[in-house]
Amino acid sequence: MTSTSSAHLTCLCGAISEPGTLLSDSKIPITIEICHCNPCRYATGALGAVFPPLKASPSQDTLSKVTPYHSSQKNIRYFCSTCGSHCFVENQKNNEWFCLSGIIEQSPASRADNTQWPKDIIKVSRHDYVLDTVDGGLVPIMLDLHGRTIPTWSLAAQEIDSFDLPHADVLFLASKAMSTIPSPKEGSNLPAKCHCGGVSLLIKRANYASNPGTSTHHNSSDDTKYRASPCACRSCRLSTGVSMLPWTTIPTANVSNANASNVSEDKFVPVVVGHSASSPDANSGLTLKHYWSSPERCWSFCGKCGATIFYWSPDHLDVAVGILRAEEGSMARRWLEWEWGHILCT
Repeated sequence: MTSTSSAHLTCLCGAISEPGTLLSDSKIPITIEICHCNPCRYATGALGAVFPPLKASPSQDTLSKVTPYHSSQKNIRYFCSTCGSHCFVENQKNNEWFCLSGIIEQSPASRADNTQWPKDIIKVSRHDYVLDTVDGGLVPIMLDLHGRTIPTWSLAAQEIDSFDLPHADVLFLASKAMSTIPSPKEGSNLPAKCHCGGVSLLIKRANYASNPGTSTHHNSSDDTKYRASPCACRSCRLSTGVSMLPWTTIPTANVSNANASNVSEDKFVPVVVGHSASSPDANSGLTLKHYWSSPERCWSFCGKCGATIFYWSPDHLDVAVGILRAEEGSMARRWLEWEWGHILCT
């Protein structure tokens, strides 16, 4: 195990910087649960989030560089005002502070000293709010980790009415959701929305058979589904605050602005991404902000709740899966074909 004094807490742009000693735990990896609840997914763009506890609040200098979002009566989420990385959560009711696992890194000083750094920052203790996902989300592939059986809960273990959710039930969730929800009709749209609703999108159903020119990033055997894959690269971690961010690659022309004043059932208003998104009149009605990590890489997030929305480069557009609102569940399997072991962003 490694001392948390060898770590620091930071974001993609580097505006946030706190010492690892702010963490309540003294050693890494930190044993803690993964939350799969709806608010965490919609507010981050991920399919789950981990919140290591802190000894105290971040410094005033750090708090001056983050945007607060009141996601509930008791919780305030804080994301970097510049790059959108979700960094902290304050539980006002219990006067507790947490960070997000994705912002924990080896400190530059520790790296310079060649201090050994662990492969895993987090040791998963259980899965909470599994039923919020409808289909189980990513939980089925994380029921057994490094020889350990991970408990699953419908809600959260500390709540009175919560109960242990058998693994057999978790594995059944996906097939149950797929069998009860019919396939989307041709021409239908998939809603995508952040927690606050400031970013609301409509995504056309994939139709690569009729539009072969859009198939550059399409590897699915089903022409009506988009490719999806989780990414754990450093840029994705630090730009979002989560350890793993699932993306789906979608042609820009298939993503529309549902908040546009002139949108209607028969009028599709394409979202504006890339360099043109910086124009003042781009994406009317959307609370999008953008961070350029390089001249050709742009991260877009909601300026109100901080949810990660897009990753753009000249050859493709990725949409954060956590904001999708598919009836069949968080994995949106009627719309997406999942690939594993493939890094989308670097």
